[in-house]
Amino acid sequence: MSTPLKTIAELASVSAGFSPKPAERKKAGAYLLLGGRNIKDGTLVTTPADAYVDVIDRESFRRAIARPGDVIVSTLFDRRKLYLYDRDDPPAVVNSSCAIVRAGTESDYIISYLRSSQGATDFLAKATKATGVAFIPRLSRHDLGAIQIPILPVAELAGFGDARIEKASTKELLALQRELESKNAEIERLRAEHKTVVSFYEDRIQAVTEQLATNSLAARIKHGETAALEFKSSLRWNIKAQKNDPTIENAVLKTIVAFCNTKGGELLIGIADDKSIVGIEQDGFPNDDKFQLHLRNLLLERIIPSAADVVEFTMVTIDGKTVCHVTCQPSKTRELWLKTDKNTPERFYVRVGPSSTELAPRDAVAYIKDHFDNETR
Repeated sequence: MSTPLKTIAELASVSAGFSPKPAERKKAGAYLLLGGRNIKDGTLVTTPADAYVDVIDRESFRRAIARPGDVIVSTLFDRRKLYLYDRDDPPAVVNSSCAIVRAGTESDYIISYLRSSQGATDFLAKATKATGVAFIPRLSRHDLGAIQIPILPVAELAGFGDARIEKASTKELLALQRELESKNAEIERLRAEHKTVVSFYEDRIQAVTEQLATNSLAARIKHGETAALEFKSSLRWNIKAQKNDPTIENAVLKTIVAFCNTKGGELLIGIADDKSIVGIEQDGFPNDDKFQLHLRNLLLERIIPSAADVVEFTMVTIDGKTVCHVTCQPSKTRELWLKTDKNTPERFYVRVGPSSTELAPRDAVAYIKDHFDNETR
């Protein structure tokens, strides 16, 4: 079945920008006169050449005042630009080189679609194609409103990805998180009526939360390993020998055991010692699920007793590479041991500074008596 299409005009209003008189333009004022040159790579920038205006008593001025959620589209010349105006942006009135696409009160599907990387790319390509053939190319309001976009199922739309989330800084993500959380009342109202819409917003909130965590990890990687953070290039691939190697797996498990036997910590698999992000791709698993299944089996087979209640792991994307983020909680009621293979005794590790250290049997017994709650064993 083909995907249904709707025009921009069916989903939103399309308004022209405002053209102030020369005497009304200022070097500073209450509103930035927002034009195509202020849109760069999907962000709003200001330049020394910008003009400003104060309040002007004309309907064309009031209609062109930018509101959070407005889609600003450059209409002049042959290169279309797109920007989604945000509540944290400076007060602005859109100038006549742009048009405003404003979602209706019933649905903000058009905003959700254009926020996605693929949606924005598709829209801009169609907008460029619709540009007239005049000496100075210009996209008319009529042609803009006539552009058709696909009406996708919510799950497919969510899978498009969100350009704002993927490219945002931590500050921008926090602002977006507040914006999305402000929709809690709307989510509750829609929960019974539109379950898929609710799911879409909840998925986006989760995406923002995960991206905040990723941004935090990226910053911490730059500061290097600590007593509570360690890097491993791979889960099983020996870079020097160019083959899968159980000793590489045991090095990962040793770190996990040491963290759990001490104060807990985090392990990032896919980060080299020099802090470069190499990703888990070199481990050669066909997909992330197979990687996670292999790691889970290692935890079950080689750590005694089970570490399932104190170890969690998720896959994150940093600089375009997949990294496995392992979080280890301190095991307060029992110690964990590593069984490196079938023929060697179990080994006990703790964290000493930025390294994992094996304790001799006598030292291990003393440590266990001092650090674990024997009454609950």
